[in-house]
Amino acid sequence: MNYTIFRDGQQYGPYTLADLQRYVASGDVLLTDLASSEGMGEPVPVSQIVGTIPVPLQAAAPSAPAIEYPNPPNLHWGLVLLFTILTWGMFMSVWGVVLSFWLKKVAPSSRALYFYIAELGCLALVFALGMASVVAHGATTLIPIVQLASFVLTLIARYSFRSSMEEHYNNVEGIPLTLSGVMTFFFSTIYFQYHVNDIVRRKRVEQLQLVTG
Repeated sequence: MNYTIFRDGQQYGPYTLADLQRYVASGDVLLTDLASSEGMGEPVPVSQIVGTIPVPLQAAAPSAPAIEYPNPPNLHWGLVLLFTILTWGMFMSVWGVVLSFWLKKVAPSSRALYFYIAELGCLALVFALGMASVVAHGATTLIPIVQLASFVLTLIARYSFRSSMEEHYNNVEGIPLTLSGVMTFFFSTIYFQYHVNDIVRRKRVEQLQLVTG
């Protein structure tokens, strides 16, 4: 059955009962408005037609699933420092690749991984040239050049990682993060590992608070 609505001398409709219920729920049709349909005599207030019939609720749009970002490699920053000392700094470069590989999953636009890999390649080349010079009983002029390239790539990798970390956590996950440029220069992956571990800890505390209410 269709209904026509009358208000202030104006006529609206016709509407089905479902339409009428929806418009009442949204406030577009008032319960005091008059309504009429075929077979009815005089128009009656909408409240008499709707009565106690429950107003159907619109189904809520499904919310987008929360993105679960992978946790960083679980290694205490103190161990990163220890292994770096024991390996004369080599572990710092290797761990930079490990961390930047994780960051690439979290922030696909990050390019730190490429610079860290290039840095490792330069270190491997320096080692190979050094061995070759020992065998040939003479130093090669390429070693200082490759070492300089390795140093430049190291700086680019560190600050690229820092930039990607701050951009992701501040703008995507909404976790305030500010990384010191000085600490990044001197401690790089040790410093980064400390902060990613701290972020994981903060997330776990927040989840526990949500569960416990």
